[in-house]
Amino acid sequence: MISYDASNRLKVILSYQGTILPSVLSYMVWMLLWTGSLLFVFKFFELQFELGGQLHTFLGVALVFLLVMRTNSSYDRYWEGRKQLGALGITARNLAVKSNSVIPDSEQGFRTEISSLIGAYVLCVKEHLRDGITQKELKGLSTANREELENFSSPPNGILCILGKRLRSCIDQKWMAPPEFGSFNSSLDDLQGVLRARIRFTPLPFAYVNQLKVFMMIYLGTLPLVLIPKFDYLTLIGMFFAVYAFVGIEEIGLEIEDPFGDDPNDLPIEQICQGTKRDVAEILGVKNN
Repeated sequence: MISYDASNRLKVILSYQGTILPSVLSYMVWMLLWTGSLLFVFKFFELQFELGGQLHTFLGVALVFLLVMRTNSSYDRYWEGRKQLGALGITARNLAVKSNSVIPDSEQGFRTEISSLIGAYVLCVKEHLRDGITQKELKGLSTANREELENFSSPPNGILCILGKRLRSCIDQKWMAPPEFGSFNSSLDDLQGVLRARIRFTPLPFAYVNQLKVFMMIYLGTLPLVLIPKFDYLTLIGMFFAVYAFVGIEEIGLEIEDPFGDDPNDLPIEQICQGTKRDVAEILGVKNN
């Protein structure tokens, strides 16, 4: 995610990285070539054809409405992703605090194992939301834990199962009473709930996306027929800004609807998860690895 100072208006306006300009350039070039071809036809054949602007004005309002809905739905997904990451961090820290309150200070090995399991789960969720879990996310686990995980097809589910067993063993060790485990179990359920909030795997309906793209192509493709008779060569400038505005708004929606990647406008998921892992280790009084 790009950090910026919103009060520095000039720097924000002149920025290139993180903007939608790279995404709209190709579409803009094609539309300008199309507009140039129509200009050539109008001039060469001295056409007097003029497409009424009233219909285009009406269609433009409908297109803006669709774009607003598209952007709002994408930002809802973006904000939902941020809330789920926040819930992941809070639940992981709360579970560490509860564990710290029952595990004796002398049991450093057990504390380290609980810390590594919680930290590994947080990192596994991060990669589960991206392209898949690798050994990098599991390197903090002990050899015994990694061998146990081989019995599970899903590392996050496996980690939760192992974590649940280890915490339940605190009852056998007389570190906590059986009724207390209900609170720990609730935290494990919350961690599982974050894993199942699968924003990335629930795309917007194809019919909606298709309708918007087709509608926009028809609108922008016929817009030069409205502008050329009135503005002549200035139509190229008008089309430049029209494409930048309409296609740019759509690209913003595409950019933020999956906030878990590493694009400039995605959530700072790496920092959030690493910070959570570090805090869990600190709460349990172990060295973060």
